[in-house]
Amino acid sequence: MEAKLRIQMADGLQFSRVAWGFWRWTEWGITVDDLAALIPQVLERGITTIDHADGYAEGTAEEAFGAALAKNPSLRDRMQLITKCTLVYPWSGSRVKYYDTSEEYILRQVETSLRKLQTDHIDLLLLHRPDPLMDPESTARAFDKLHASGKVGHFGVSNYKPLDFDMLASYCDQPLITNQVEVSVMQHENFDDRTIQHALTKRIHPIVWSPLAGGRIFTGTDEVSVRVRDELERVRAEIGAERIDDVAFAWLFTHPVGFVPITGSCELEYVERPLQALKYTLTKEQWFAIWSAQTGRRVP
Repeated sequence: MEAKLRIQMADGLQFSRVAWGFWRWTEWGITVDDLAALIPQVLERGITTIDHADGYAEGTAEEAFGAALAKNPSLRDRMQLITKCTLVYPWSGSRVKYYDTSEEYILRQVETSLRKLQTDHIDLLLLHRPDPLMDPESTARAFDKLHASGKVGHFGVSNYKPLDFDMLASYCDQPLITNQVEVSVMQHENFDDRTIQHALTKRIHPIVWSPLAGGRIFTGTDEVSVRVRDELERVRAEIGAERIDDVAFAWLFTHPVGFVPITGSCELEYVERPLQALKYTLTKEQWFAIWSAQTGRRVP
């Protein structure tokens, strides 16, 4: 089990098999002191990879985490910090939401994230969304400067499609080591458009956001949700799992690409829940039964 808790993302960089995400920080309703007490408990359970973005909770998620980390700075050496940038939000003063992947913007945002997180380096920087106005030479220069300064160890993207990924990679001296995408038993888009197959081609492990489809596997009342939930329940009984989310996570872990799902909660029971699924490997029949429940048809 211990070996299953780690995954090699790149030379010199291992992640925990599950990441802890702060997208919904404002919904947690806990204080910085509460968070400071929670962080070491999460690390002790083997979840050491922390997922942030400069825009989560209008920038307050990074700030809260940094304040909590400052209460026990020695914990920084036990974790891998991810953050994202390149989304510009109206709450920051812009008239519209837009993308900025320029060298100047990326460098400025990384400095802001470092200050808020109260750290001197970020382990992995992701570009949050593809930018149709990207100047890839400018983006690549930012990566080079950040890497040379030691402020960012590794680079990747989020929500990129294969051509977007390959275009940027062709300009960069720094390798793109992951693509953070939405995948779940309810969301197959990144299979259908070959983003997951592209990750296999590039030998990278995708990080997965919304691995439980935003809770639809539990509460969705539409036809697809009910169909998938029924199949998850059948497989749960077959493998002896406690809950259907064990099956939903096992469905991800069974895939050979090596998904790293993000768990986002302040309740320790739910933070560590995905780890339970590591002990299950679904059969091909079970995996495709869940796939077909989502599509509503047999595979061709």
